Amino acid sequence: MTLSLELQKKGFSICDVEQSDFSEYYRIMRTCYEKYVIEYFGGWVEEIQIKMNQDAFSREKQGTFLKKILLNNATVGFFAFDLQNDKIDGISIQMLACARSKGIGSFFLDNIVSLANQQNKPAFLRVFMSNPAQELYKRFGFQTYDKTNSHYLMKYQPGAFHNEL
Repeated sequence: MTLSLELQKKGFSICDVEQSDFSEYYRIMRTCYEKYVIEYFGGWVEEIQIKMNQDAFSREKQGTFLKKILLNNATVGFFAFDLQNDKIDGISIQMLACARSKGIGSFFLDNIVSLANQQNKPAFLRVFMSNPAQELYKRFGFQTYDKTNSHYLMKYQPGAFHNEL
């Protein structure tokens, strides 16, 4: 996945994630999700969240794709997905506010949708019910197929949606 020249000119780059990136990963996860964890689960318990995020970080590092997003050489987010035999799963985007609405999330989702179409595989993600990012996912053809107490489960089905971005 190569960034467009437009995104590069805005100061964005992406690079591989190292084990030493966990502290930045956790900081960004907390910044992005603490309000939702409090909303749906009643509080942010540091010890539990560190363990959960260590597990997620390890799982994403073992998956197909985990990259950190840099803006002017500062880490501002992470992208992840896992390409499996029958689907693209574990799609994850976390970005600090300074990186949002600049095209980088759309770039990543466009690549996911293209990959799903090329390989004729559905793509799956989950999003907190009150997270406005779900509107972005819908623009790329993701549709809610189920829900939990806190998340919408969303799916992109190749051939079921024609993107008009």
